Amino acid sequence: MDWDGMIREELGTLVPYAPGLREEQVRERSGRDDICKLSSNESPFGPFPAAIAAMERELVGLNRYPEGASIALRERLAAIHNVPVSQILVGSGSNELLRLVAQTVLRPGDEVVYAWPSFVVYPMATTMFGGVHVRVPLDESETHDLDAMLAAITDRTRIVFLCNPNNPTGTYYSTDAFDRFLERLPEHVLLVLDEAYFEFVTAEDYPNGMDYFDGSRPIVVLRTFSKIYSLAGIRVGYGFAPEPLVHAVDCIREPFNVNSVAQAGALASLDDGVEVIRRRAENQEQKTYLYSGFDRLGISWVPSETNFVWIKTERPVEVFEALLEQGVIVRGFGATPALRVGIGTAEDSRRTIEAFAAAVARLGRI
Repeated sequence: MDWDGMIREELGTLVPYAPGLREEQVRERSGRDDICKLSSNESPFGPFPAAIAAMERELVGLNRYPEGASIALRERLAAIHNVPVSQILVGSGSNELLRLVAQTVLRPGDEVVYAWPSFVVYPMATTMFGGVHVRVPLDESETHDLDAMLAAITDRTRIVFLCNPNNPTGTYYSTDAFDRFLERLPEHVLLVLDEAYFEFVTAEDYPNGMDYFDGSRPIVVLRTFSKIYSLAGIRVGYGFAPEPLVHAVDCIREPFNVNSVAQAGALASLDDGVEVIRRRAENQEQKTYLYSGFDRLGISWVPSETNFVWIKTERPVEVFEALLEQGVIVRGFGATPALRVGIGTAEDSRRTIEAFAAAVARLGRI
């Protein structure tokens, strides 16, 4: 069989998404049982108690298909954000929504502008639907260079992806910078604001995408229950988009794309704003602890508005392996001179600094 001829040519450059190492793999390699998995930006805490109870109640009815349009969840989101239900998207994680939006609007040859490094799904979706990649490097502070991104837009640009705060660097662009960008953004461009980490933000000049969403302009705001709500294992994301785009996405998405357990857990999570605030504060406390430890060890880091920290190292592969020997899993990006370190519990933070200290002692200044 000529599979090269069978499979679409555009997919030839794609490689499967590679998740971080599993804890079992690191136990085998390190010989340690106390593993700190800090590679996937997951919450160190379990789902909210109300979400667990709601999900358990769904288990006895799993012989039935889920509610196909996630109506209860969309109605609750509509009430919270004062947005019509017809302008709300719900999907199997915000990843699915990114892909569906791209699939809905991209034609072969359309240009897609995104910063780099940023979320890996943007180039994947661009390639998947025959788009042309326009990568704009981050600026010297590892932040989106919005002026350079504007300059990269042409008459052929169909989508601009903005990840704020950015994954993997944890940086954010300010309200003033975004206002200037939006004023000059051409009307023919669909702006997709990926705000998967917005609940962790403490910066006062962060531009909340919902302050700009009016249901008319070509703006999409995407968010997730995977991070601060601790529901990564059931995959549910949501977003806000003009009604015609929501309708188009509904036409191509999988039927019943969000399972019953996910809908119930997400809906119940929205009632505990106090716990969201507590988790944001705990994340900030552990992040400050890591900053202090990195400073003591002479490790360069980038200020983060997320639940991870981007550290600079000219020896990323060696440092990654040295941390694994201590049972600490972070995220490497090949030869990119940096590592992404997730933020966990207080014990995780202590172990992280101990592991970096051991790496420095072994390798010298990293």
